Amino acid sequence: MPSTRILRLSLVLFLSLLGISAQTNPTTINLGSSITAGTNSSWKSPSGDFAFGFYPLYTGLFLVGIWFDMIQERTLVWSANRDDPAQLGSTINLTRNGQLALIHSNGTEFLIYNGTTTSSASMQDDGNFVLKDLLSKILWQSFDFPTDTILPGQILVMGQKLYSNANGTVDYSTGRYMLELQMDGNVVMSAYRFADPGYWFTLTAGNQNVSLIFNQSTAFMYVVNDTSIRYSMTTKVPTPIEDYYHRAIINDYGNLQQLVYQKGNGSSQWVVVYEAISEPCIVNNICGVFGFCTSLDNKTVTCACLPGYSPLDPSIPSKGCYPDVVMDYCATNSSASDFTVEAIDNADFPNGPFADMARTTPTDVEGCRQEVINDCFCMAGVLVESVCYKKRMPLLNARRSYPSTNNIVAFLKVPRVSNSSINQNSNKKDSPSLAVLVVSLLLCSILAVLFAAIAIYHHPLAQPYIKAEPSPKRKPVEINMKAFSFQELREATNGFKNKLGQGASGTVYSGVLTFDDEEVRPCPDNVSVSPCAVRL
Repeated sequence: MPSTRILRLSLVLFLSLLGISAQTNPTTINLGSSITAGTNSSWKSPSGDFAFGFYPLYTGLFLVGIWFDMIQERTLVWSANRDDPAQLGSTINLTRNGQLALIHSNGTEFLIYNGTTTSSASMQDDGNFVLKDLLSKILWQSFDFPTDTILPGQILVMGQKLYSNANGTVDYSTGRYMLELQMDGNVVMSAYRFADPGYWFTLTAGNQNVSLIFNQSTAFMYVVNDTSIRYSMTTKVPTPIEDYYHRAIINDYGNLQQLVYQKGNGSSQWVVVYEAISEPCIVNNICGVFGFCTSLDNKTVTCACLPGYSPLDPSIPSKGCYPDVVMDYCATNSSASDFTVEAIDNADFPNGPFADMARTTPTDVEGCRQEVINDCFCMAGVLVESVCYKKRMPLLNARRSYPSTNNIVAFLKVPRVSNSSINQNSNKKDSPSLAVLVVSLLLCSILAVLFAAIAIYHHPLAQPYIKAEPSPKRKPVEINMKAFSFQELREATNGFKNKLGQGASGTVYSGVLTFDDEEVRPCPDNVSVSPCAVRL
């Protein structure tokens, strides 16, 4: 209804726009302006707190982005091409036609905004980059297309999402985790690539016109509907507010955090003032499939592999693990002697109700172990107080996290051929990768074939089949027809005494050469004594 809409707008304006009066007039960026990657040029906000331009990466590539520009750690808060970085020499153009475009160094064009009525652009002091028409109406703004961060004054509406980075400040591409303000009004964080229903909720479903607001004047975050605040996040921030930079982010470990940075302090750093999840190992799939998450201080995370598993990528333990041996525990020839069941103290295998095959109560440690042994379909189990929960594959969220896993015992089937303890060192070099094994086997095969060929070639029994017999020496007459002199013919035929006959081409005589072969040559009729055909 119109009255409800007006009330909601009034609430949003009151909560989030009180700080607009302190907003410095933005610097105008005219049509035809451009920035080139690698030149250190940018479009700055009037206060200099924020800059828009090419953000350099460790790889030598660049992101079209917005960052805090007045601190030593120039922190990125937005990017337009996080999954397709630009190369040196690329340009950002605010074209005379009103488009905002990234022109890659190879000439490829990526349109950030494809409008035609743009009159100017500006980088505002709140970190919002905007395009306006002649009447100063906002046509496009970066706040409407967030990446992993929101800033004071920014509002997330129903349907909008934040995606984590892949790897902190090393890889800004789209990561594994998502924060979404769903259309039902619930704010949910999930490992979205695994069709995860979510591991954190605001439980605000059923409300209409829900927004997540980062209030500019108080630096508090909360979820509101048409009439009131439905869920509060931040409860305390350092004061005075204006002495600090503020941002909120869904980080690469899947946690929503609000951070502050004291202005004018060269030794300052970002400090967490709010986080949605107090135990990071609770985040679904944080260490990948068959990974084991450990967090003793609930600040840092260590990923390792469960017993009987090896890392998919030893350099990135959070990618998960694969089984050293694939075993069918329900095969007819399988028995309990093929595996052991290892107990892991203060550990859990939670993954929601769908991961539980069955539960047995009451029971104890040995009883739960036997449940895992006797059920060929069961891969693991968890004993919580006196209840044994049998688990099915895959194991996604194995963890040791305090205090939530205190006094919980986890059980895991491990083939006897595999290791029997959890690899606590996530950087330990395990068995060589499949690619290395394949290349090694191929090289060994080629060398074996080569040595075998050399041995066969030089073996005495193989010589008759390998070395061809030399051709017999050819006699000169067999190689070419010889042109005999008259004297040679007369001597060979003993003075042309033995006449064999008369042919069409001449008279034929018989003679003998030293080669013991015979040759016939015709003698012309008009030559009685001359070189002629001789049978030799």
